[in-house]
Amino acid sequence: MKYLNQVITVTRWEYRRFFKPKSELMGLSIMLLVSIGSYFGGKYAFSGSDEKPDLAVFKDLDNNLAEKLLIDFTLHEVPADKQSTTIETISNEKKGILLVNDGNVFTIHAYKDSKVLKKLRNTLDRYQRDKKLQDMKLSQADLDNILSPAVIIESFVYTKNSKSRVLLAYFFAGLMIMAVLLSFAYQFTAITGEKQLKITEQIISAISPQVWMDGKIFGITLTGISSMFTYSMLGIIGGILFFQFTGTPVSTILDYLYVPSILLYLPFALIGILLWNAILAAIASVITDPNNSGKSSLMMLPLLFVIASFIVIRDPDNAFSEFLSWFPLTSATAMPMRWAITEVAIWQLAGSFIVLIATFYMVRILAARIFRVSILISGKEPSWRQIFRLMKESV
Repeated sequence: MKYLNQVITVTRWEYRRFFKPKSELMGLSIMLLVSIGSYFGGKYAFSGSDEKPDLAVFKDLDNNLAEKLLIDFTLHEVPADKQSTTIETISNEKKGILLVNDGNVFTIHAYKDSKVLKKLRNTLDRYQRDKKLQDMKLSQADLDNILSPAVIIESFVYTKNSKSRVLLAYFFAGLMIMAVLLSFAYQFTAITGEKQLKITEQIISAISPQVWMDGKIFGITLTGISSMFTYSMLGIIGGILFFQFTGTPVSTILDYLYVPSILLYLPFALIGILLWNAILAAIASVITDPNNSGKSSLMMLPLLFVIASFIVIRDPDNAFSEFLSWFPLTSATAMPMRWAITEVAIWQLAGSFIVLIATFYMVRILAARIFRVSILISGKEPSWRQIFRLMKESV
């Protein structure tokens, strides 16, 4: 009971130390205003993009080609003897397009390549194709019949609505990365800063290293999750505004909120964040000077393993994907992704989750032991070999 009360005290202290609701709300408000401003600014900037671009052509242009071009362009006829003058105008004004048709060869004169020219090329391709069909006495119906795909009837043993579930899995993986990266900054500030100020030695004399480490892991995890929740709310509000401005029904977002997936992803993400925070805390305990330590690069490990777990999307049923869904450093994201796109037995879900919890339990103990021996070391930063040697001697 004493241990639990002490851990709760440290957790609350760490949480209140880093998570400032007013600052979060202020940041959320600023980001929301920037998002709204960006949306309306972009809408204004591209307000004229729906207008058809001008295209200069000669008066003897084929009628069929002219009809196709009028769909996407505003045509301006110029005399054939004005070609050089028109090209010079395009060069001087840095805008405008001239299309010259000489039999089966088209020449496009423009100041530079652009998306408009891509649209023009597609139109010319369609015109040329239709012309060749007419020369070959083939109708569009005949061509469609020749190019029609095979008729395939598919029957699957495992049916799923994978699109929404996979997107939701990516969403939770992204939130997990965000929470871990936010925690990474807090871990460095909390542990390395206290080591440099020689504060931790005084605290360790009052409570055990395990309590101190557990409180930091839980408190900083809670801080990361709170920030993650704040940014999630910003994403939801942004999504609602996007749907509102574009005229898309807001109910569309409900198609992706698959409750069984959420109930599965949440506990996996939570334990995954706790596990990585325990690992990051152990690494931060060894670092004496975060500005010059080579061990600082180890803080990017969570990102590497989360990205590696995305491999299961390619083939969720092979042996390597199964390994990733059981391996504790990847299972927090790999197992939910496997479950999203293939059939996974309940015992596998439960077994993977138990292994993840057990790994976190052991890593937090290891982190506390590393913390206990490294926190009192001053001067030159110790190597991992020295740390583990001191751990053995202190047992």
